[in-house]
Amino acid sequence: MDCVVCRATPAAIGLLCDGCRDDVAAPLGLLPQQVLATIAKPTDDALVDQWGQAHRLEARTIIGRTVAGTGIMILEASVSRHHAHLTREPDGWKVRDLGSANGTFLNDAPVTEPLPVRHGDRIAFGAVGFYLVEGLGEPPVVPIDPAVITTIQAIDRVRPKHEVYPTTLESPPLATDFAESEVTDSGLPLVPLAIVEPTGGGGGVLEIAGVSLQLSQNQVELITTLAKRMRDEAHQPAQVRGFVRSSELISQLSWDTRDPDDTHLKQLVRRARRQLLRAGLGDLIESRQRFGYRLRMIPQ
Repeated sequence: MDCVVCRATPAAIGLLCDGCRDDVAAPLGLLPQQVLATIAKPTDDALVDQWGQAHRLEARTIIGRTVAGTGIMILEASVSRHHAHLTREPDGWKVRDLGSANGTFLNDAPVTEPLPVRHGDRIAFGAVGFYLVEGLGEPPVVPIDPAVITTIQAIDRVRPKHEVYPTTLESPPLATDFAESEVTDSGLPLVPLAIVEPTGGGGGVLEIAGVSLQLSQNQVELITTLAKRMRDEAHQPAQVRGFVRSSELISQLSWDTRDPDDTHLKQLVRRARRQLLRAGLGDLIESRQRFGYRLRMIPQ
């Protein structure tokens, strides 16, 4: 089955191909069960989320964190109680923001007035992104690979030093100095990570939570850059900590082409994600529109 957005590449994650999925915002910790649709009179069009799941739309659909009656409810902190609505008019769909705290975005541009929406357009409600897909009809039921929505088991969470740390084999106590310097309530897992690079270059081995993974040179540089940024930004709020913009990565990483661009970066991230998923480590690289990329963990 082809991707329902680009209609040119085989679907890899639900109804989406890898490339289209990478362009949809993915807030840390959001689960498929936190997007709930209650529709009485569905149209043939839908919003498709980051897991490739389709949520059918009514001719007038309310989107928010609290939806009375029909609509699409998104249980995520960046989404307002009554966030936006989508309306199908004679000339097509339009999206309107309802005075939300964190904004509605159409293809990364803020929605300040009712705007037309076409097939394949990205719509973000706060930090949660979707695609509008027209003519989908009754969407097929597509199983979601658990590895896409689960991550590695952390040795612990970063906590204030006054808390009691568990002492099981799965969650050994943290070193006191590290706990003091990394106090945060972000819920990001604290994970042992090391990268071994041979002196002659040519790649390296990523050792993470007891799993070893061979990486290429630019994959090593990608993971190293993301890990360093996550560690360096302990002072930043959890929702924005550790992100590295695409432009920075393009300029800093080694490339085998003279003019690397965003397409090359997306291909690199996609390959790294696939290797992490195949190793059973989960989807450890988060992408978010307007922020860039980061690891879904704090490296120890």
